[in-house]
Amino acid sequence: MIRVKKYGTAVLIWMLLIPIAILNGGLREYVLVHLGVIAQPLSGIILSACIFAAAFFLLPKIRSCSKFDYFLIGILWFILTNIFDLVMYIKDGGGFSDLLQSYDISTGNTWMIVVLTALLSPLIVMKIRSRSRAEG
Repeated sequence: MIRVKKYGTAVLIWMLLIPIAILNGGLREYVLVHLGVIAQPLSGIILSACIFAAAFFLLPKIRSCSKFDYFLIGILWFILTNIFDLVMYIKDGGGFSDLLQSYDISTGNTWMIVVLTALLSPLIVMKIRSRSRAEG
């Protein structure tokens, strides 16, 4: 039961990122687009920073997480992030091929950085927090 609560809380934290991602998309489309070609990469960096910040400030609230729990949370966030993006592509008339194209970093798309941030942030946060506990 404790594991279910941990992962449920991790999913709720991830769900907080949905409106942030939507706002980030609006920022990109209505503000950053005026910056030209750097709008897409900058948007990805901003979203990645938001994902990391959520992990840094909120994941430590989940008590008794092991390194394996943080690893699984990263995988969970990675999967949820890709599913959410795929659903958005399908909603807009696209599909799985569009999701795969978003991984092409040569087009300026930083989706790869976003999903890797979702995957790795929990483990990085765990390392940072455990290191700061050891020093303090």
